[in-house]
Amino acid sequence: MMVLSGLAGCQAVNPGPAPREQSEADAFRRRLVQESGGLYSNPEVSRELAEIGKRLSEAAGGRPMTILVLNSPIPDAYIAPGGYIYLTRGLLALTDDESEIAAVVAHEMAHILSGHAEARARLGRQAAISSADIAAALPDSDRVRALLADASAQVADLSRQQELEADAMAIQLLAEAEYDPAALVRFLKTMQSMDAPPGARRSYNTSHPLPSDRIERAEALTASYQPEVAE
Repeated sequence: MMVLSGLAGCQAVNPGPAPREQSEADAFRRRLVQESGGLYSNPEVSRELAEIGKRLSEAAGGRPMTILVLNSPIPDAYIAPGGYIYLTRGLLALTDDESEIAAVVAHEMAHILSGHAEARARLGRQAAISSADIAAALPDSDRVRALLADASAQVADLSRQQELEADAMAIQLLAEAEYDPAALVRFLKTMQSMDAPPGARRSYNTSHPLPSDRIERAEALTASYQPEVAE
């Protein structure tokens, strides 16, 4: 399956050292827009996304977010420093209603609010430095290759945990913003229906939990937000 939205791909630019952070973020955003066919212009979609962003931002304590649409048919989403969330028009085409769009936005907001990209960047830098030092001392060692693989696995493990955390926070944000919290489950099921056949390799397999695992966890969390039916 193609990398789907923040719920599957969660593409992020990691902030660089403080003096270069703003310029790196600006360069990333310009490159992203250019490589994605530019920004998608649709006043109705823009108004809907602005309202979704406003409600979710208020639920998140008032932190502003900028939501833009990329003119790409490939379903994907990206986050960048400064509270920027980019959705592709291909992603929007997969959603069935406003609550599902809000679910995708809430998931991406959760990554931003939790500092997930920064945490992955720190771990990646630590792993790269340690592995480089070892590799310089033992360039042909099987032990070095094992350590390099272990460093990569640590980053992937963290990424998988962050996806589950973002799902949980997204459900909470949806409920607090008075969107249907079950929308996340519905969209995850759409992802699952488009996934590769069992046993096939997925491009995000090492860094994302299986859709079935995410659905099971999300359904359990969503149940706590459903109103009780009087007997």
